[in-house]
Amino acid sequence: MNSPTTTGPMSSPRIEITRLRPKRGDLFLADPGPTVGHEQRGRRPYLVLSIDRMNKGKARLTIAVPLTTTDWSNPLHVRIEPHESGLGRVSYAMPEMVRHFSALRFTRHLGRVPIDTVDTAAKHAGVLIGLGRARFS
Repeated sequence: MNSPTTTGPMSSPRIEITRLRPKRGDLFLADPGPTVGHEQRGRRPYLVLSIDRMNKGKARLTIAVPLTTTDWSNPLHVRIEPHESGLGRVSYAMPEMVRHFSALRFTRHLGRVPIDTVDTAAKHAGVLIGLGRARFS
């Protein structure tokens, strides 16, 4: 049974979910917590982009991007098909919203995406932080 834990005197209780070990390409439901400005809000699916060596580290941190079901016609967004992912409908990874997460924020495993889809989303996120050049169409 999961039990509440706290990480410090000012921390709010969290449910520790020890069985969730994210892997690159996994889709998880997560709540990013407090957000500001145009950051994605609310509980939603996230695609794990970080390599497994990072995901398995003692800090239990991952790098992920949120998904949306809205087609914003943004050339950065990466389409994810339901039959390839386990999701109920077409979704889009949003690399411009890349962030890191504690694995404790992941509440449910939703599926996996093909590695070429993960690589495309990671490439798009990388371009946004100056790790290469690409044309998006």
